Amino acid sequence: MKKLPIGLNSFRDIVEGNYIYADKTKHLFQMVENGKYYFLSRPRRFGKTLTVDVLMHLFEGHKELFEGLYIHDKWDWDKTYPVIRIDFSKIVSKTPELFEKSLTKYLMEQGNYLKLTDVNYEHYSFAFNDIIVKSCEKFNSKVVVLIDEYDKPILDNIEKQELAEELRDLLSNFYGVL
Repeated sequence: MKKLPIGLNSFRDIVEGNYIYADKTKHLFQMVENGKYYFLSRPRRFGKTLTVDVLMHLFEGHKELFEGLYIHDKWDWDKTYPVIRIDFSKIVSKTPELFEKSLTKYLMEQGNYLKLTDVNYEHYSFAFNDIIVKSCEKFNSKVVVLIDEYDKPILDNIEKQELAEELRDLLSNFYGVL
């Protein structure tokens, strides 16, 4: 009997740990086939992080994880994409300075994951732009950008209006790269 994946948001852990997974890959396939940009807004604890993780594994071509799922025989597994995955729950946002340093460090980890060289890490917006452009060049492919917890820095500081507004402006600069 399969186990319930309570508290798990790692697709790999769910599949390899023999947990129950409600196959949503038909919807993900339709989404990828029919669109370019998506903003998924659902209530908390509604599977957004797991969905981002499934998409990451899909675009990176981890075919073995999708065995028995709707998408397995429909996806072109020969085509993989560089994936830049940003999770703002992992970015420190207690001050604007810490936010900028933390985001830049996080982007450096993304650049290292993609084995990119000559990325300008002087500022997070330069780094984000360089990572996208250099990934496109290195892999000769479109780049997939997945962002999770896009508003967490603001929500974490919602009671501190001035800080929340400063973080909003920094996020606006970050998202402006897209």
